[in-house]
Amino acid sequence: MIQCTFQHVPGVHRKGELRLWQSGITNWEKLLNTPQQHPNFTKKLWNRLKTDIIQCQKALERKDYDFFIKKFPEDIIWRLIPNLEDKILYFDIEATGLDLVNDSITTISTFDGSEIKYFVEGQNLEEFIPYLEKFDAIATFDGEKMDIPFIEHKFGFDFYHIHFDLFKISRKLGISGGLKQIENYLEISRNVKNLEGIDGKTAIYLWKEYQLTKDSRYLDTLLAYNIEDAVNLEPILYWFYDRLRAKDGVPVKSLKINSNVIISPKQPNLEVLKLINEKYIKNSSNY
Repeated sequence: MIQCTFQHVPGVHRKGELRLWQSGITNWEKLLNTPQQHPNFTKKLWNRLKTDIIQCQKALERKDYDFFIKKFPEDIIWRLIPNLEDKILYFDIEATGLDLVNDSITTISTFDGSEIKYFVEGQNLEEFIPYLEKFDAIATFDGEKMDIPFIEHKFGFDFYHIHFDLFKISRKLGISGGLKQIENYLEISRNVKNLEGIDGKTAIYLWKEYQLTKDSRYLDTLLAYNIEDAVNLEPILYWFYDRLRAKDGVPVKSLKINSNVIISPKQPNLEVLKLINEKYIKNSSNY
């Protein structure tokens, strides 16, 4: 996908990119193999374009994605998605609240396109950063506001990854609502049943009861919810990519969304959800 991009070259812009596509020069290889100068480009700009594309090809061959982050406008970085299919970590965190200083991370659930991993405070949370460092890109939902700051504060970690924040992309596409509303809009179902009605507040109560009782059913229910938030980021990202691709008229095919059913290692417990509802939700709604 990124090999179809030309508008980042100074002087080409969006119109020049479209003219190249319309003339059959739909990727870098075709441009470099075109012997004649394009009629809509000056000799100077044509030479600059070829020089720049050679640099881009070399950067892609050595998988230097920092090169593209620095060189490409932020609003077209999404075109790297097909080149990063197996290098994106989808993740979501749960915390004791929203205060960066006084609250803390409880769980982090991740999905790499095939495997689910989860990290729990007091068990293996410190293993998250070494795992994260295996990936070149990350995908979150509104992670710039919560997930990223919490992780940076907790671990003293500076993110260097390409970040696809699905909240920002949804707004760019004119799609409103939170993660659950977008799932409904895109008709993306959750693989784990009985998670309806669970939200961030419920997740806080589940962790609180787990800390009080050490009953693993509370933690398992929390993780079941957290894991689904992470897993569903992949089909949403692919759908957003395809909408952006069509919007820009990029001459490439859609990305194939993984149709395999992802089996979660955790399931919610209806009994503890009932207890949480009676102890916290009902009581709070009476005030």
